[in-house]
Order: sequence, then C-alpha cells, then structure tokens
Amino acid sequence: MASLFSSHCLTQLSAITSINGFQFRALDLKQDLPTLQSWFNQEYAQFWGMQGLNLAAIENLMAATQHKFALMGEWQGKSLFMVELYDPAHDEIGHHYRVAPGDCGMHLIIAPPDGSPISGLSFKVMDAIAQLVLEKLAFNRLVVEPDQLNSKIHRLNSRVGIRYEKAIQLSTKAAYLGFCTAAERQLASNAPSSTGLVQTSSALPSSLAAPVTSPMTLSTL
Repeated sequence: MASLFSSHCLTQLSAITSINGFQFRALDLKQDLPTLQSWFNQEYAQFWGMQGLNLAAIENLMAATQHKFALMGEWQGKSLFMVELYDPAHDEIGHHYRVAPGDCGMHLIIAPPDGSPISGLSFKVMDAIAQLVLEKLAFNRLVVEPDQLNSKIHRLNSRVGIRYEKAIQLSTKAAYLGFCTAAERQLASNAPSSTGLVQTSSALPSSLAAPVTSPMTLSTL
C-alpha cells in the first residue's frame, strides 16, 4: 500500500463518496484553490503555515502525489472542510515511530463559521473522516500529529477514539503522536458520556500533562 498510496485510495472511492451526510470528492485545484486560500488565511489556520501564500504556491503544496492527496468535504451543498491523507512512510512523521503497513496519516482544515455555530458539527466531521479511513478505505490505523497547543482538537480526537502515544518535535511544531484503529473508534462511540465530551486528558498518556492553553477555534489536525 505504501508505494501506491494515492492510487490505491482513489480507486476505492467513487466520484463522490457520502458518509453521514458529508460528501467527499477529490480536491479540484482549479475550483477549490480560492476557497482553500481564504481558509488558510484565517487566524485559526496558522498551524498549516500557509497564510499569505498566493494561489500558485498553494497549488504546488496541495497537488496530489504518489504518497498524498486531498479530498474536499461538502455539507448541505457547500464546501465545509478539506482533508489531506498521506503515507506516513514518506512523511516526516515516519521518523518518529515505526510505520506499519496500513497506516494512514491525516491533516484537516474546517471552513470558518458561516452563520450561527452548529453544535457537534466538528465532531461529526472528525468521525466521518475516521470512518472514511478505517472503514471505506480499510486502513489499519489512522495516524495524527496535532499541535500540542490545539486544545480543542485533543478533546475531539479523544471522542473519536484517537489515543496519543507520545510528544514529538516536528520541524514546524511540537506535536502529539496519536493513533486510532477501527476497534478503538467503535469503543469510543459506545462509551457513555453525560455531556457528550471526553476530557482532553483522556487522550493523553499518563506521562504527558494535558496542555494548558486558551480556547482556540478548531481548524486543523
């Protein structure tokens, strides 16, 4: 799967794949670049490191390769999020753990709010992506490396079933390395919670202190 990552994934997807009301389609560079540029220039999108880039630069960074590709997620006829899937064996993250066959890395950005916020929408996006990776594409593990300062994403990751193994230092950020299998996602979805939220610390190994940060708008993973 490593050498044919993108082609393997795209052949498993129809032109438009629907999961829980979200429509996934391949990123169209000509159509979607202006939308992505506007998202990347939002203050909350700082973790992507693409603020101020022109369309040509974004196109160069987001173009599909043999080892990565991006999908746009639409909801109610509008673009809501972009998810990039990649082969960890061909990414910097692969230097921080032993990559196993069937691992799939993921980066996410969600559109800025349009009107009144919708409770639970970000979690539904995360869960749909986990289903896409672990069920539709049948990968063994979802691999994430969120910025340590992004407190909201840690809480959402925990709800989906992602568990952090360790803190790591990447070239662009201090991150947590996390994993999720289909069984872990299912266990998390069945876990009772009176508030519908799992505390951030539950996603962290006991050796890592939960990050103390100010509230931050969810945008990236």
